[in-house]
Parts: sequence; structure tokens; C-alpha cells
Amino acid sequence: MAEKPDIIVSIDLGTTYTGVAWMTPKTPIQVVNDWPGSGDRGERKVPTTLIYNGDGTLSSWGYLCDDDDETLPGKTRRDFFKIFIDEETLVAAQQRGFSNVPKSPRQAQMFATEYLHQVYLHVKETIETQTGKRLFGGWADMAVTFLFSVPTTWTRMEIINIFKGIIRDAGFGVEGPRHMAQVDLTEAEAAAVATLKTSPVAFHRGSLFLTVDAGGGTTDLALMRVTSSDPNFPQMAQISAVKGVGIGSTLIDRAFVRLIMERLARYPDMRPQLPSDFAVRLSKSHHFKILKHKFGERVYMQPVFKLQLEGVSHEFSHAGLGVENGRMLFTMAEIQSLFDVQIDGIMKRITEQLNWLSEHGHTEQVDYMILSGGLGSSAYVRDKIQQQLITYPHMNAMRVAVVPCHDPQLVVVRGLLLDHQQRMDTGNVPVLAARIARSSYGIIVREMYSPASHFDEDVVQDQWNPKKKWAVNQIQWIIKKGDVIDPNIPLVKSFEYRLGPDDTTRCWNADIVVSQNEPSFLPKSLKHAGVTKLCIVKSNLEGIEQHQLLLKQKRGIWFRKGYKFYICRFDLRVIVAPADLRFELWFDGQKFSGNHEPVTPQWAEAGLKVNQE
Repeated sequence: MAEKPDIIVSIDLGTTYTGVAWMTPKTPIQVVNDWPGSGDRGERKVPTTLIYNGDGTLSSWGYLCDDDDETLPGKTRRDFFKIFIDEETLVAAQQRGFSNVPKSPRQAQMFATEYLHQVYLHVKETIETQTGKRLFGGWADMAVTFLFSVPTTWTRMEIINIFKGIIRDAGFGVEGPRHMAQVDLTEAEAAAVATLKTSPVAFHRGSLFLTVDAGGGTTDLALMRVTSSDPNFPQMAQISAVKGVGIGSTLIDRAFVRLIMERLARYPDMRPQLPSDFAVRLSKSHHFKILKHKFGERVYMQPVFKLQLEGVSHEFSHAGLGVENGRMLFTMAEIQSLFDVQIDGIMKRITEQLNWLSEHGHTEQVDYMILSGGLGSSAYVRDKIQQQLITYPHMNAMRVAVVPCHDPQLVVVRGLLLDHQQRMDTGNVPVLAARIARSSYGIIVREMYSPASHFDEDVVQDQWNPKKKWAVNQIQWIIKKGDVIDPNIPLVKSFEYRLGPDDTTRCWNADIVVSQNEPSFLPKSLKHAGVTKLCIVKSNLEGIEQHQLLLKQKRGIWFRKGYKFYICRFDLRVIVAPADLRFELWFDGQKFSGNHEPVTPQWAEAGLKVNQE
């Protein structure tokens, strides 16, 4: 691995709440729990919320929004902006008439940047204070690594690159020369890492488990096989590509608001007697939050739940609206209906993962299903999923146990740190030992022309040998969809360029392409359908002297004059990360750095929009 960081910080930007944890080589994982405005409650996650003033300046963020009167003229509350960073999600929300959504993806990105900047400033102050650095230079001269997770539903490189820009603009990885920020595991993979490392479940080598991380806006699933049950350094491998779906607790909130508004629609004459936004306020209230979290717990269940209405007199009652002494009444069946729609969606995805096993000839049984995230921590969700799996058993999950994850709302930040920690402790042995490629990636090459293989392909003459021809725009697939990716084994493409004696060229471009075709139907060249240019990778070997190249001498024959040329050989290494694509330039067996950026990808707009699943 590279230099061991002095501090590692993990950030899980959530749709409704954001979690941050950190550690040093000497200290265990510490969760940030001193968020501004939370008082002495020790809240371990902070609301992903902003309130803006009428002039566009930031008024408050996180828990500080609780004391900010957003009803004042010009003030605007911004929630759920994370999911709207993705243009497709935003367009769908606008078409369905959702209120208070960003005007554009750029505005959503601005909200996310502003919010993460506030998170950065607070985390910086907290860690500098606890490490004794705050008044003595801060952490600018320390090696600090920031690890971010992303939803499994973010399948396009376009959205990953946008998020990386947001992270950088918010201040992460730029304050010091040894600061770095990277998009690491997907939320599903991070949850699986934390499960394997910390769960009391007795996993064995070969055990299959499915993690279901159901949060505020998305639910992410990962099907894993334990490959090493070493208690200190366990490992696992993906069986199928991680999956995600736009299901989360925020949809329960919206359904709850609709339920209230449907009641109100039957009695329009009552509108003037109630606050205009009382339905939304009730959905955000502490009372409803407790109801969501406790619903399903045996001691909490009751036929009718009564929630206090803010801004409504205790003397107000209305049988039709279901209001009694200033409290709105909801039956158990009504609350169940809010959850059941989301559970049905989650069960559909669970069934798809189990079906994948049987369809691909796997006879093994999934032993455990681990639930995490805010929605996943619900006792009702857990019991309902377990009940369905018992009532309608799947051939690959006949006796599966649905188990709640330890510390479910912080499983992602813990997983990010635990994977990084194991890499450092073992010299680069990750918890996630193998992943499944969600797309096929290739490099544009030229091939020695063959009439049989290259019919109707573009052909060029060899620059040095008039007897040779090359078929250009051919594709060499370096990883195919469904292939197993070992994170410690890079994908290597070797290049060889001939240079004349006075040719000082040191920069070459490589075209990277992506395809969603099945492996047996991958195109062989750019002339065939099903392939999109993803990016151009510029390899810059500036600084390499002529004497470092391989000299070749061609002797003259008869009246033909001899000539000499140089050969420049280098490797382009492609690192297919869980949610990212990175490149390294290697020359003469070593990673090349020089005094400049050796590898620069220029992303193609069409390729960025290809779904990587």
C-alpha cells in the first residue's frame, strides 16, 4: 500500500442522516457525536439538512436547523438533495410533481457541496482538538485519508465523477499535500465488511450471507461468500454484482404525508383551522420518528397510535380527521401499510438475488440475511421479511435467519474503516477479496491485419514496414461483465511505440470503452454495436530520456539504407474499484510519477452515462 495515513476518516453521506467516524493507527474507531446543535444528546449521525436565507446564504445545517425558524419569509429548507445529485432521479421526481426538489442537478450538487463543507469544517475541528493539533498547525501537515461510500444505485461513471468533484470542492483531500479523498466501497459492500468483521454470527468458510442495507433513500444488497474465517483477518468474495433500489424510509415519510392529506381532502373546510404545513411537520416530528423506529417491537405495539400535532390546540378534536385533543390517531393497519409497500420492494430484490443463485447452478444455502441502515433496523421490517421467507421458502434459502446488524445506522462508516485497517495491518489483504465486474471494459488497439478476421474494418499501412497492415479501432477486452476482480491484481495493458532518433514524443493516448453486452456478445471493434467510449487516458512519460529507451538497429540490405529507432514500452494499469475507475502508469517495472500528473483521463460524455450494471 501507499504511505500509511496518520488519520483515516470515513464519511457516509446519507439521504436523511450523515455519519462520520475516524481512527488512527493507535486508536480504535471513534464516531463523531458532537454535532453542532445536538446539545448533550451525543447524536452519532447528523441530519442531511440545510436551511437557506432569502438572499441565498446559508442559515443553518444539521441539528442547527431545529432551532431555525424556517417559516420566516424567504427561508427555504433543503432535504434529500443527495439522491437528486443523480439527474435521472431528479427528473423522475419533477415529473411526479414532488415539491421542494432542486431546480436542476447543478443546484442539488451545490447543496451537497455546501453541506459536506460544513461537515468537513466540524470534523476537522473535532479531530484536531482530540489529537492536540488545533492550536498547533492543525492537520494540514499530517497524512489524512478520507473514505467515502456511494449508493449501489449510482451505476454511471458520470455520477461518480460528479460526486468526486463535490467531495473535493467541499474541502476533503485538498487542505494538505498528504491529504487524499477517495470513493471507496459501495454502501452494500461496506455493510458486508462490517458484518463479517463485527457480527456475533459464527460464519464459516463457504458460508453465504446477504446484506440488506436499507437506509433513508436507497436499499443496497450484496450477496457474499466467506472465503476465510480467520477471526482477525476474515475475507469474503462477491457472488453476484451488488444491487440497489430506490427504497428507503423517506418513502414512508412521503406516504405518511399523503395519508394525512387524503383525510384533509375529505374535509376541506377544516384547512383554515390547521397549520398549512402540519402534515409535513408531523412527518418530521420526534413523535413520528419514534413511531417508525419502535414500530414492530412487541411492547410498543397497540391498536391506535396518537401523535401530537405541532401548532394545534390540545382542545381541538375532529372525528373525521382522526384528531382527538390535538393528537392525530393512526391505526396499526395504517402504519403497517406505510411499511408494507417498501418491504414488498425489498423482498422483490431479495428474491432476485436468490434466484440468481439457482439460475446459475448454485445449490448452496444462504445461511444469514443481515439487515442494516435506518429502515433495516426496524423490528417490523425484520420480522416481516423473516415471516415471508418462512412462509414462502426459496430453494436457496430454506432456513435463512434474518439478523439485525450491530449498530445498524453506522455500519457503512465502520465497514469503510475496517476494510482499510485490515489492509494496513496485513500489507494489503482486504476484507472484500473479490468482486464481480458490473460492466465490460476494453482498450482500443490495432491488430495485425488478417483478411479473414478484419473484413470491412478500417486498415492502415505500417509506418516502418510497407509489407505490414494494421486493422485499427479494434477492442481488447481487459475485463468482462461478470468476471471476478481481485483488488490486488491490476488489469495491465502493455504498450510499445517506435520512435525515430530525434523523436521526443512522450505522451500517448489510450481509448477506454465500456459495454453492457453479455460477454458472449461483446463487439470486436468500434464498428459494431453495443460499445461506448468511456474516456481517453493520456499517458505522460515526460522526463524519460532517450537513453532509457530500447535502441534498435536495422542493418541495410543491398542498396537499402539501414536505420535505427527507439522503442518505448510502458504499462497502463486499470484499477476497477467498487465504484470508481482509476489508472496508473508504469515504466521499467516501476510506478511512474515524475514531477507531473502521469495519467490524465478525459471522460467522454456518452460513456459517463452508461449504467455500470
